[in-house]
Amino acid sequence: MKTQYSSLVKIKKERLDMMEKSVQSCHQTIRQIQERIENAYNDLRGLKIPEKGDFSLYRQMQLLKQRVQDEIAFNKHNLHMAENALIKAMQQLKTANIEHEKFKYLETHEIEKVLKAEKDREAKALDEAALMMYNRNTDV
Repeated sequence: MKTQYSSLVKIKKERLDMMEKSVQSCHQTIRQIQERIENAYNDLRGLKIPEKGDFSLYRQMQLLKQRVQDEIAFNKHNLHMAENALIKAMQQLKTANIEHEKFKYLETHEIEKVLKAEKDREAKALDEAALMMYNRNTDV
């Protein structure tokens, strides 16, 4: 049954679905960044600083080590930003859910009012028909 709130409920449901996808996307992004950080730590642990050789080889390994450390710092910053985005998306999801439930309740309440009014009309019509039948039977 369509009410004045039906289209609003549909719009709020679409927004709720969009917010759920946003939260899922944030979780996926966080997992990817955490994997990059873990891989960078594994790369860092796997680096072997040369014990023999010339200074340029030692310098190359130090630069590689610094590059991996910079990558870790960059990914940690991205992780922090992604976690903040997740918090914001969760708040938006909560708000969207509340709005959807509110309009859904209003729609349900409106449907109940219409059904009650229809039931009352039917009851009046049946009472009227029964009264007419009673009057017809008593007139004979």
